Amino acid sequence: MPGDNDVSIIDGVKFECKCCGTCCLRYPYYAVSLIDIQNISSWLGMSPADFFDRYCDVVETAGSFRYSVILADDGCPFLKENLCSIHFVKPIGCWVFPESSLLSLTKLKVSVSGIKSCGLADLPDGDQMLRTDMELLAARDVHFEATKEYFKDHDAFEERSWREATEKLRNKLADAREIEKRAELIRKKAALAIDGSKPKKE
Repeated sequence: MPGDNDVSIIDGVKFECKCCGTCCLRYPYYAVSLIDIQNISSWLGMSPADFFDRYCDVVETAGSFRYSVILADDGCPFLKENLCSIHFVKPIGCWVFPESSLLSLTKLKVSVSGIKSCGLADLPDGDQMLRTDMELLAARDVHFEATKEYFKDHDAFEERSWREATEKLRNKLADAREIEKRAELIRKKAALAIDGSKPKKE
């Protein structure tokens, strides 16, 4: 049974996006997984290869691994009037942000202290987390692992091998026990982080 910390993590403070668009303008690229490529290209009525050629590239990230991204030199190309034009198929990393930070509200708000338009600025300080779907975070990790593995073995996007890798990824995501196990590990890690950030009682 989950302990008190687990319950507080699951039922934390709810974040409500104010659609200011700032998080879609802050970075030069946004991660896009193997399945994201399939979902977004289908939504746009493009082949995966055409979508990748037009909007994406493979970059070496700060973690020294190669990953597929949507290029965003002038902001995400799918941000239209401060709204995500591909919201229903947006990348898994976007789905879980900012809940995926797994930080206390006090620490999380520091990251947007200069962005008054962000909904995080309206939330109270405290050592509670945002309400977070741990199984969605677990699924995100599976997405990321499979995508990193694909681009470790492939210099560039190639549709035939991508389809094979994407099918394997879907099979991994369908393993409910694996997702549940990963979610529990994330939950425990977050609980330890929150407990460790609390002031020690005398």
